[in-house]
Amino acid sequence: MLSLNTLPALSAATQPRGAVKLNDLLIEGWVSFEVESNNFYAADTFRITFLKNMLPAERNANWFSELTTAFVEIFAGFPANPDDYRASELTSLLYGRVDEVEFDIVRGRIDLIGRDLTSEFIDAKTTEKWPNKTASQIANDLAVRRGLTPQVTATSTLVGTYYDIDHVTLTDQRSEWDILNYLAHLEGFAVYVRGKTLYFGPKPDPKATPYVLMWQEPDADQAFPEGNFMDLRFTRGLTVSRGIQVVVRSFNSKAKKSFTATYPNKGSTTQAGKAKPFGGTQIYTYTIPGLTQEQALQRAQTIYAELIAHEMKLSAVLPGDNILGIDTMVQVMGTGTAWDQTYYPDSVTRRMSFDEGYSMNLHAKNHAPDSVVAP
Repeated sequence: MLSLNTLPALSAATQPRGAVKLNDLLIEGWVSFEVESNNFYAADTFRITFLKNMLPAERNANWFSELTTAFVEIFAGFPANPDDYRASELTSLLYGRVDEVEFDIVRGRIDLIGRDLTSEFIDAKTTEKWPNKTASQIANDLAVRRGLTPQVTATSTLVGTYYDIDHVTLTDQRSEWDILNYLAHLEGFAVYVRGKTLYFGPKPDPKATPYVLMWQEPDADQAFPEGNFMDLRFTRGLTVSRGIQVVVRSFNSKAKKSFTATYPNKGSTTQAGKAKPFGGTQIYTYTIPGLTQEQALQRAQTIYAELIAHEMKLSAVLPGDNILGIDTMVQVMGTGTAWDQTYYPDSVTRRMSFDEGYSMNLHAKNHAPDSVVAP
């Protein structure tokens, strides 16, 4: 099948390289960095470690101790000439603001810790409502307000309509990031920041070309197993496996009626727990005001899909590359088990150091193939 990554794993002879910019200028003295790309609801984070004795004279420990505001950009890649390269030949993994400076005087270490520019929205509180604007107009306005470039898919429904449906009153201060996620959820979109760009648009296509994790058992031609990873572990949540059901109850004041929607209902699926030990289906009940019957069913289906996404999980340690992203589908093949399926990444953590090279940790999840997702 087609895959984004080459199989087998990257050769040990590959020579990755990295670079760090501090306030848009390259800086020497770093010995390791870690970049964690999180799912669409959280900020990406970073940690960069410098050695005091390797810092340039103009950016010594005292300079760091007086730092008030700083932005960093972290790069990694595989330049054609690993002994002579520029940052422009590498891939930018993250651009973000420094939240903390740590100084370990005994070990002579200075660590910079922070978040990507998602933090600009997380830290900004507002009571604005924008009832006469669409979700995409609000996303565009907030991106420009925070100095980011908007990459926004146009929407047509006025936000005031959603407020009426959900009985939302934004009288309390909320972060701009909470508002963006609320609007993205209602539109069925994803919202996230990459570099200096805010993306607000459709979620990743599960049918897109995946990143493949391949396992091969020993056979007559090969006496040992092989995989294009260094470590791979799976879990299956049995509470979800034995069946769940979502019930959404709502009172619609305009219609003066109460509605109840159940998904899956007994007519559309076998109750998974009925033929299994430890009891029957687990029921999750939600009360959401202002919905119609159809909207209550849609909300139940959405909540159900989110709950079963926690059923099958994987964690993997991989050679570092710049292909796997938080929006990249991951396909597992060759285990001969129910874990052979497609997964949605929860987090991808890249680490580079002079001692250990370039590696990635992946955490991903999805429902089991035999779970019901839609009628």
